[in-house]
Amino acid sequence: MALVLRDARVWDGVSSDLRSLDVVCRDGAVAETTPPGSARACDDDVELDLAGATVVPGLLDAHVHLVWSGDADPVGLVEREGEQLTLLRAAGHARDQLYAGVTTVRDLGSNWDAAIHVARAVDRGAIEGPTIVASGRTVIMTGGHDPFWGLACDGEDAVVRGVRTQVAAGAGVIKTAATGGVYGQVEGEDVGAGELTRDELRALVGEAHRRGRKVAVHALGTEGIRDAVAAGVDTVEHGVFLTEEIVGDMVRRGTVLCPTVAVYRRIADGLAPDYATAKAREVVDAHRASVTMAREAGVPIIAGTDAGAPGMAHPSLLDEVAVLLELGLTPLEVLRAATSGAADALGLPRVGRVAVGSPADLVVVDGDPLTDPLVLRSPWAVVRHEQVVPRRSAVTRRDHAVERQAQPRPRR
Repeated sequence: MALVLRDARVWDGVSSDLRSLDVVCRDGAVAETTPPGSARACDDDVELDLAGATVVPGLLDAHVHLVWSGDADPVGLVEREGEQLTLLRAAGHARDQLYAGVTTVRDLGSNWDAAIHVARAVDRGAIEGPTIVASGRTVIMTGGHDPFWGLACDGEDAVVRGVRTQVAAGAGVIKTAATGGVYGQVEGEDVGAGELTRDELRALVGEAHRRGRKVAVHALGTEGIRDAVAAGVDTVEHGVFLTEEIVGDMVRRGTVLCPTVAVYRRIADGLAPDYATAKAREVVDAHRASVTMAREAGVPIIAGTDAGAPGMAHPSLLDEVAVLLELGLTPLEVLRAATSGAADALGLPRVGRVAVGSPADLVVVDGDPLTDPLVLRSPWAVVRHEQVVPRRSAVTRRDHAVERQAQPRPRR
């Protein structure tokens, strides 16, 4: 059986225009893109007549925490609920991401390696959810940022062991911390303070790359960002206090920035404990300036939300998209940041595209996202690996008839 999407306006995830196409999905991937009306279908295929609706690649949120709830103090909630209830809630958050059209997430920190377990459950078809690239626990220094899911490692040998521990646990990416942060610890953590040293970071990156894993680094303060970039990390998360020197080094090395701008605004608005609110108010303006500097210099920027952190529910990707637009990114830049650009940064070169051989992860919306990306807030159909997401399968629009109602089909 195949899924045939007829007469769609397709954005392929890369180009600057929409093309009218039929899209044929088979065996979980895009099998054909042909002129409207030319795709052949068999009797048992599922066909959707989109009549000019827009098809875009499934969206990608490059920074989430599935164990967190998005309430004022998600760390406290996890501590109260414990491992089993938290794992169940994380599975629900994964489902919520998928229903909103987010078909891939990168989870950068979870107690008990919970996100790795949720990722396995999704891959095995046990639960609904997006593709999850999960780090599990974070490799940190003793007493470092986010100790509740941290794997404390001091010294070069220890961080190498930490990388190996997480790879053995099933991590698809390695997360580390080079500085303190805004939310997490009430005392003993300063935003600008360096944590793992440059030598420790270099050892960590070397082992992660040797094991085929990319490295994402939590880094807000200038010293820590500088050390992390020099050590060869793949993505800088947050990057609040950048300098022209650091930005130039990022451009030369191809280091990607995942700024997570919206979350600090939410925390600064008082949607978090008082200590975090006070720190967030100190970083918002600098963060805005750093993102603008990085974008103008040509640093690749990808969309990540810190979903689950205070004020950032699952999903929150379109909230981050709105802020990136406000900061001057064009609609095309923002769309790439949430699809193909993010996929490339994560080492998923076929993801985030509508092209032959790409995963059949698709979102159907009304309107033109190249003019207004925020139309993606209201998808009326979501497809993951060719399967129409069950909750969306019964959705029909008054002006776009479904020729053959898409029903959930057995996984093959």
